[in-house]
Amino acid sequence: MSEARIDRLLAAALHQAIADLLPMRLEFYESYLRPRGWREDAVNLAPISAVLSFLRHEDGDTHDAVMVQAAAYASTWWMAGQPWHVRTGGRLLPRWMRLRQVGTLAKRHFEASYRGTKVKVHVRRGRLDLEIRGSIFCSSREQARDAQCRYYLAFVEALVAQEAWPHRGTLVACRALGGECCVVRLEALDQ
Repeated sequence: MSEARIDRLLAAALHQAIADLLPMRLEFYESYLRPRGWREDAVNLAPISAVLSFLRHEDGDTHDAVMVQAAAYASTWWMAGQPWHVRTGGRLLPRWMRLRQVGTLAKRHFEASYRGTKVKVHVRRGRLDLEIRGSIFCSSREQARDAQCRYYLAFVEALVAQEAWPHRGTLVACRALGGECCVVRLEALDQ
């Protein structure tokens, strides 16, 4: 029986975000993240789940800040690994194709990050909807007070920010708040 795994890009992005925003707590989080063991393609699920759980209980908006920072790192590193035509060609595409490309890139990253995640991409009338099932971020024992899938929205917004086109991103639904799945919406605004 195979063990659930997390892609090391997500683990490294979380580690770097924690190092930037919580330097005094880095040693505690490193006891779970253990960067020296990342030579394999994936990291065990249990330590990452523990890190996410501890982040939810940090003071203030720490959880959201770490998720946004981790998503920014992950999007930069993810795009650096894409072929040149994907990195540079988005600016030349019409709006609906740009939305489709962002949706496809996000889907590939989310599904690669945690093998239990499945994403459906819908593009209609200048709007991208990502329906995310099996979110690693929204797996908690108790019902959350706030949406836990901020990483997904931040990742999509970071992809769009690299191309600098006006947009509005929202979390429409979150499984941690009792929804059936997580839904991230990105609307392209007229330029």
